[in-house]
Amino acid sequence: MSSPDEHRPEAGENTPAGPADARGGQEETASPEGGASPSTADWQRLHPFSVWASTVVAGVFLLPSAIVGTVVLVVAGQPLWALAPVPGALAFLAFMTYLDMLRLRATRYRVTAERMEMRSGIVAKAYRSIPRERVRSVDVAAPLYARIFGLCSVTVGTGEKVGPGSDQLQLLYVTAEQGEWLRRDLLYRGTPTAAGPSGAPGDAADGEPGAGGDEETELARLDRRWFAYAPATTATLGVGLGAITGLLGLNAQTGGTGWDWISGQTGLPSIAEMSSFVMARFLLVVPLTLLGLLVSGVIVLTAVAVETWWDYRLTREADGTVRLRRGLLTSVSLSVEGRRLNGVTLHEPFVLRRTGGADVRAVATGLAAADDKKTNAKSRLSPAMPRQRARELAADLMRTPDSPLDVPLAAHPRAALRRRFTRATVVTVLGAVLAGALAWLQTMISAAWWKVVHEAEREFIPVPLATSTVEAAPSWGWAVLAVLISAVAFWYAVGSYRGLGHGLHPRYLVVRQGMAVRDTVTLERSAVIGWRITRSPFQRRLGLADVAATTAAGQGMYAAGDVGLGQGLAWADEAVPELLEPFLVRGDGHGGDEPSHG
Repeated sequence: MSSPDEHRPEAGENTPAGPADARGGQEETASPEGGASPSTADWQRLHPFSVWASTVVAGVFLLPSAIVGTVVLVVAGQPLWALAPVPGALAFLAFMTYLDMLRLRATRYRVTAERMEMRSGIVAKAYRSIPRERVRSVDVAAPLYARIFGLCSVTVGTGEKVGPGSDQLQLLYVTAEQGEWLRRDLLYRGTPTAAGPSGAPGDAADGEPGAGGDEETELARLDRRWFAYAPATTATLGVGLGAITGLLGLNAQTGGTGWDWISGQTGLPSIAEMSSFVMARFLLVVPLTLLGLLVSGVIVLTAVAVETWWDYRLTREADGTVRLRRGLLTSVSLSVEGRRLNGVTLHEPFVLRRTGGADVRAVATGLAAADDKKTNAKSRLSPAMPRQRARELAADLMRTPDSPLDVPLAAHPRAALRRRFTRATVVTVLGAVLAGALAWLQTMISAAWWKVVHEAEREFIPVPLATSTVEAAPSWGWAVLAVLISAVAFWYAVGSYRGLGHGLHPRYLVVRQGMAVRDTVTLERSAVIGWRITRSPFQRRLGLADVAATTAAGQGMYAAGDVGLGQGLAWADEAVPELLEPFLVRGDGHGGDEPSHG
């Protein structure tokens, strides 16, 4: 355990006036361990147990692998080499622990009245500083191996996307009490305060960030029936296909000997016999295969949803901060300033939409990360739930008596549908060409070439049935494939057009689009900082445009796609009056008043 003196700044360092100074010169508070410790304006260390938490997680992966390696070497008749894996893993683990101890000694952080600072680095020293007014989110996470030691990680985000890792400051690890106090203090916009006598928020004065009297308004709590929506995704079948892909890779690495060994040991029928069986019972084999993939996907995705969203709660604190808590093995707490929440997104992937579900995501400054995947993960405020419940939650988050999601949306011109029909026609032609080429190859490849193809397939696929099934398929089957491609393309085009829409609420603008993933976005009109109008040559020919609102929140740009030019400009001008006015020309020369480009 570190002593109080280890937390004090080194001689000669200038310590800015910290939270304690702002409260009348209170110099010290009691640490969570019960001893005296300085205020948060002093440099502090990470908790010493963080070293052992990292050692535990590394050992969980290294030692079992070393034991398996020892067993494999013994079975392979290499008893001398079998002595190496376990001692090597232990030595590597000891080396990593030593590096973590050095990292612990080199890492310091402090929170002052103006900023949060962090020093780190063993060889290359680093100093990072975040002004308090630029803190947008605080993420407190406690993985299972850290919870054992009563620790958590704290990630302070500013929402910047300068580069990987540059948008945040992360502490690995501090006590759960310190993490909770940091979360409250960094998001609190009043006078900063020092930790209470026990280092926990409950010991601060009432009305301050750590006040135990702060009230929370519960916006949503987990209903276990919502887990039924977890498998409602196109990835459900993909989970089983992923396992099959893993088998393909394993068989490819063994040069195709994996399938040969299995078939030799179990006495499986020949490839020709198996392909004939599949084709003879095609209507039975295909549904059963899809059912197996579906069941495996349902089990895996439901387990993932349980781990991710267990104990889910979404609350609004007294100062307006929206707080998300969730997690079974890894406990996560994410807080977003209320004034930075500029809207919500009703997210409806196709399969989830067909089952009547949706989830809610935040449009907020401070949740952007180095890539879109991380941004989407941080912005998600709910699990998949019934669509009506998601709409109610979105309305609660926006704090409006009349939900912007209930605003009637204007339809887009029929030219947008024609544009999508054109794309569907191109896809249909390409599908017909592909089907024709496959039919021609099937009839033209000689028996000798089929033998070569079969041998190549055996090198990569554990159960080499694909080429044999293609060889046995009737020629008219390719025509069926072309028809299916055409039907899906035109169905998708119609659905994509029906998903288009835009509207206005007294406080929000609303945009909807998408077929595979349909998003209905509400964005505060006051958060719009500009407009971007783009027109491709095809759009100009049809009188269409993409009118996008630019903002510092969320993805940074939300567009009404394929909207009529005059219709889109009128919508943008009404949403944020005078922002587009210098660039518009009123009237069309015949007494009309519809805006157009200037």
